[in-house]
Amino acid sequence: MTQQVTEENIENPASKTSSQDKKQYRDEITESNCNFADGDKVKFINVRFPGHAKSYSFVLGKRRLIYGQKVVAMSDRGIAVGYINSFPYELEFKKSMLPLRTINKIATEADEEKEKEIYKTQKEAENLCHRLIEKHKLDMNLTHVEFTQFGKKVVFYFIAPARVDFRELVKDLVSELKLRIELRQINVRDRSASMGAIGPCGRELCCSSFLSKYGNVSIKMAKNQNLTLNYSKLNGVCGQLKCCLSYEDDVYTKKRKKLPRDNGFVKTKTGDQGKVFRLNILNEQFDLLTDQGQIKRFTADQVKHGIKKEDIKFPHKFDHISDETAKIIGLSELSDSQHKQRENDFRKMEDKAKDFAEDRMKEILGTTETEES
Repeated sequence: MTQQVTEENIENPASKTSSQDKKQYRDEITESNCNFADGDKVKFINVRFPGHAKSYSFVLGKRRLIYGQKVVAMSDRGIAVGYINSFPYELEFKKSMLPLRTINKIATEADEEKEKEIYKTQKEAENLCHRLIEKHKLDMNLTHVEFTQFGKKVVFYFIAPARVDFRELVKDLVSELKLRIELRQINVRDRSASMGAIGPCGRELCCSSFLSKYGNVSIKMAKNQNLTLNYSKLNGVCGQLKCCLSYEDDVYTKKRKKLPRDNGFVKTKTGDQGKVFRLNILNEQFDLLTDQGQIKRFTADQVKHGIKKEDIKFPHKFDHISDETAKIIGLSELSDSQHKQRENDFRKMEDKAKDFAEDRMKEILGTTETEES
């Protein structure tokens, strides 16, 4: 939900940028001034601006910039001080990349002071909006405010459970600020990404530091990793499932394919048969409750095949169950197999290194003989 009203600009710290500076800040690499050819290696670096939910790629050129360093560059919302949030990387140039952004300069103390003035103006506008929201008794929660287009426009970000009729609010804001006004509704994840915070892990939120896409998380991922479904631990500061649940999901999915189905019935290579009692996914092991009332631990490769419950005489209850998981059946055979595999891999690497060295020596000796003759 967005609404925009245009009014005459007024003097404020956010708009104290000369027309010459604006022209300079808008400089970018386009078809008219591009010196790159298709296939050329171009070095880029990412810059993130406070209040933005994603970072932007900029041509690095010959500059030497370090992670976290503050720079002045053009964002989608105007010139601003941002910080480097990636290491330099190279891409092959294609005309479809144009236009390319360039970093204006490294931020100075004067630039940072100007940003502080803009921030102070934003807080004043935010306080004004809070008062007007209370005045009109609107069911909305203002998250943050941004001045854009060199101070000619103010964007108010908010979250709300439903549609909000903020027409009267916009009229009052325009009357007070004499600027173009836009109210933009965002979700709770966007709010956390824009405002930033420290997560339960003690580090800066992933969505506000390096993630360009976030929120594609489901409770299925937590179940796939055998996590306890305790939402106070699974949810992040935004109140939604943590984005980091997706980081290891591919690994767990791959390892689960090697293991029998949880609570399924299987027969092992040792002749034991019964119900899968517990999975140890990362170690690729499983505990089996046999039809003899024993809990045994096996490696994933010990499964012979799956069976149906009707095909075995599996008791409904046991008078006594013995825990024999101290010994991992199949572990020694698996270790020997992995050791042989590593030896084969090392042998192949040594052969490749030997062949490479011999080929280089032949090239060098061949060149030397040619020069002598």
